[in-house]
Amino acid sequence: MTDTVTGLGIEHPATIAVRLIAAMLAGFMVGIEREQHVQPAGLRTHMVLAMGSCLIMLVSIYLPLDFLQMCPGSDPGRLAAQVISGIGFLGAGAIFRFGFTVRGLTTAASIWTISGIGLALGAGMYFLGMLATVFLVVILQVFDRIEERFFERKGVRILTVVINSRLLSPKQVIEIVKKFDIAIRSTSVTEDVEAGTTQIVLNCRIDEDFSIRLLFEAVKGLGNIKTIRIE
Repeated sequence: MTDTVTGLGIEHPATIAVRLIAAMLAGFMVGIEREQHVQPAGLRTHMVLAMGSCLIMLVSIYLPLDFLQMCPGSDPGRLAAQVISGIGFLGAGAIFRFGFTVRGLTTAASIWTISGIGLALGAGMYFLGMLATVFLVVILQVFDRIEERFFERKGVRILTVVINSRLLSPKQVIEIVKKFDIAIRSTSVTEDVEAGTTQIVLNCRIDEDFSIRLLFEAVKGLGNIKTIRIE
């Protein structure tokens, strides 16, 4: 059985080298894009993942060939299948929380996908692997710009305001927040009778480029504000 690109046997050293290099190139293309977005899983991570997946795929192919007489029922896809399930562990490491906003999901998805690309290239499916790489880069680059152009990026934030309950009402604070076109998902009000204060906790969705300082100044303008915090 010969390789479609090298024209040599699938166990030839040149074939092995070409497949590993192709996988690293795919990882390089995706990793560069992730580096531009300052993601924790960048160039080296994606290259290593793609090359490692390719390696596992090659081992999966070569083991049955070398032990065909001893294990006639060998399945070359069994070892490779473990990559897809096992890569979730590394993908989870790319996901983190910023306040109440979850980030890194796209990078985790790209990690999972690049492992599949590595497996495809390891199996000698060059066209499939490289086409998937191009599509992945297009999704990460082009559609990122489309999201920025047509969709507002909002993060979940928690606004906590403590007021003098004798001179100010929670409704006044909420009305000020709504004037900034901030979507309030839930509201919690707690009154401290002895201290004469009321704590208002608002679960909001706020644009990433919104000026928190403007909101703070507007709320403080009501007067009788004890504390104000956002996280």
